[in-house]
Amino acid sequence: MDKHFLHTLKARAIQLGKKGWDYLRSQPPLKLLFLGVALPLLLLTLYFTFLFVRTMSGAYGHLPEKAELALVENAEASSVISEDGQLIGKYFRENRISVPLEEISPYVTEALIATEDSRFFEHQGIDLRALLRVAIKTKLLGDTKSGGGSTISQQLAKQLYPRVSGQDMLKTKFREMIIASRLEEVYNKQELLALYLNTVPFGELAFGIEVASNRFFSKSASELRAEEAAVLVGLLKSTRNYNPRNHPEASTGRRNVVLDQMVKNGVMSQEKVDSLSALPLEIKYRRENNKVGSAAHFRRMLRREVEHALAGKTHPDRRPYDIDRDGLRIHVSINSILQRLAEEAVLETMPNIQAALARDWSGGRKAPWEAAFLKTVEKSPRYQAYADAGKSREQIMELMKQPRQMTIYDWKTAGPVDTLMRPIDSLRHYFTLLNAGLLATDPRNGTVRAWVGGVDYRFVQYDHVTARRQVGSTIKPVIYATALQEGMRPCEYTPAQQFTIEDFKDYNPRNPNGDYEGAYSMRGGLAKSINTVAVNLAVRSGLQRVVNEIHEMGITGKVEAIPSVALGTVEATLPEMNLVYSGFANRGRRPLGIHFLDKIETADGELIVSFARPKETKTVMSDTTAAIATYLMSGVVNSGTGARLRSTYGISGPLAGKTGTTQDQSDGWFVGYTPKLVVSTWVGAEYPAVHFRTLSRGSATKTALPVWGTFMRKVQRTGGINYYKGGGFPALDEMTTALLECPDYLDELPIYRDPEEFMPVDDIATRLQRFPAQDIEQMMARKRRRHNESPAQYAERIARQLEREARKDERREERKAFWAKTLFGKKDGGE
Repeated sequence: MDKHFLHTLKARAIQLGKKGWDYLRSQPPLKLLFLGVALPLLLLTLYFTFLFVRTMSGAYGHLPEKAELALVENAEASSVISEDGQLIGKYFRENRISVPLEEISPYVTEALIATEDSRFFEHQGIDLRALLRVAIKTKLLGDTKSGGGSTISQQLAKQLYPRVSGQDMLKTKFREMIIASRLEEVYNKQELLALYLNTVPFGELAFGIEVASNRFFSKSASELRAEEAAVLVGLLKSTRNYNPRNHPEASTGRRNVVLDQMVKNGVMSQEKVDSLSALPLEIKYRRENNKVGSAAHFRRMLRREVEHALAGKTHPDRRPYDIDRDGLRIHVSINSILQRLAEEAVLETMPNIQAALARDWSGGRKAPWEAAFLKTVEKSPRYQAYADAGKSREQIMELMKQPRQMTIYDWKTAGPVDTLMRPIDSLRHYFTLLNAGLLATDPRNGTVRAWVGGVDYRFVQYDHVTARRQVGSTIKPVIYATALQEGMRPCEYTPAQQFTIEDFKDYNPRNPNGDYEGAYSMRGGLAKSINTVAVNLAVRSGLQRVVNEIHEMGITGKVEAIPSVALGTVEATLPEMNLVYSGFANRGRRPLGIHFLDKIETADGELIVSFARPKETKTVMSDTTAAIATYLMSGVVNSGTGARLRSTYGISGPLAGKTGTTQDQSDGWFVGYTPKLVVSTWVGAEYPAVHFRTLSRGSATKTALPVWGTFMRKVQRTGGINYYKGGGFPALDEMTTALLECPDYLDELPIYRDPEEFMPVDDIATRLQRFPAQDIEQMMARKRRRHNESPAQYAERIARQLEREARKDERREERKAFWAKTLFGKKDGGE
């Protein structure tokens, strides 16, 4: 572009400017004033008309019609309610509980209107006076303390229909004003206040005044005092900066500002506000959410069951139910006190057990699980992300050795801790972390009373209640019960000596203590958990018969008919083990499954679906066998591997159970029962490769039993749960008692027995097996035990009487046959 052209262009511009100026100077002043005002107003009107048309077309975000606004429903958290009426957890995307305006303290609404929208009852959703104030004071004069121009209705519109990302403020405000004006047409002022107070967030994922009131003051919204209401209303300006827990001084100052506004609005006297402003800030903080708190693992499992139960059922507005927003009331069989005690028991005992594992491998001993650990490292999300980014294994391992700030579960304090740690060390920390499962059920119907799936849901979501692990010696009561049903007697002695089973690759069962001396009765063999005795009984009973009985009693997984089945190579979950032991506790009849979901209601208490607690059971053994098995397992806790329950934990009353330790001390179990509860506990790492080195630290008596003992001790010492205490096991009849009177242990398998001591018992048992149980019971009813008559003597007398009756019947039949043949020539007395 040449200089001549630029010079010409500049001259032309100057010429036009002079002409324009001359024209303006020649016009009347009133005309100029009109043009100066009318033209901008015209342009502004055209611009706002354009904004209005674009907004109405939905260009700046969804614009709800009045019909849609009339159906506005706040999403409410669904509550999980225990059998004793306590809230144990919630499901939500937004933690909210809606309440009517009459159940909200009037101080809240007065503080809200005074602070956020003093002309609330005078406008129809848009306060032009407030908008003008904002335009002049805030925008032109820079006075940020003059307040905003959004009405309560506009703020509600913003909450119900959030701003579109990337949209400029003017367009957003225009959309909110239109929605606000429509809200004013659909709802009256009282309804708008209720909708607003049940919608707005108060920080910390607490939505609505009811949740906020419970969060910060542990009371309902109807109980809020004036100064407390001012604190919560003050939060609306900034939920972060005025949080009373994190910023008490700022919250106090904001509270006092709200109180001053109430004076200005004429709803409170200056004298009262002065006294309230002088009060210190007092909160009573309580937090609940769906990730932590009571029965977190249980609630995760429960969610699937609730969603399944609601499948096919529709909300009144014809949509499917949404557990996160419909405010459902989910009633479960969990007892809140038992659940709390179970969680406390796990948290109190696990640090000592974890410390024992650390001591077991201290002193430079190399743990045997390094190869298994490295495999889990390669499967970790962090490793996979690096691999997907093209990093080599060497590069990934180097990156994972660089320290990072992180929060981990600290087993020493049983809680979270912030620390600087290498990612690979963090993975190792959780790989070697011991966990626990505890399940308490009612033996009559399988109703769940307590469910603990791990030490801390925030860090380990895997539910160890439903994990399938080898059960160890906890299967032995089933072996003994099978033997009893196959005709073996409780006082039939079995040698502890080691033996080889050629048909199963020369299988050679071993006792952990290396002791193979002497012989044991059933009670003694189970109490001391002698492996060779259990395998001996299983083989003699028939391995397939044992497998069938295991399945009958509630274990659904694959079970092989091999000798080691007697030592607990069976895998099962805690619910399955509770079913097995319920069969013993419930006189040979086990529940068909576990039960935990009672009913689901709407937020208004209308029933959606209910599930009756089951009554049907399955008979898996006779009453007598179950009673004898309970007697045998009482020996475990009175003088056997579970004796610490009495001596260390002081648990009194009827009690039976069995410890179980798997190979290499990878899993520790204790399953036991009282007349009212069956409780199973398991302790171990997520990967079986992590285990104790020594039996002295890693046996079930040192891992699972302490969890069980701590829980049951708490149960016996805690009030409010008397139903779960006391009671008694069914009494053994005198005949059965006679069959159980023998020593637990003999130095050697007896060849000759003193007739006055053991022979009568065996002889009586053999003789009684000839007669139906009904005949024995009828004879015992006719012939009561005499004073000073021993059980053995009584059993002998009953056997003699039954044999005498039998001989009479035989002679009677012989006579009938004789006369029938003599008189009628018939071979017998039949027709």
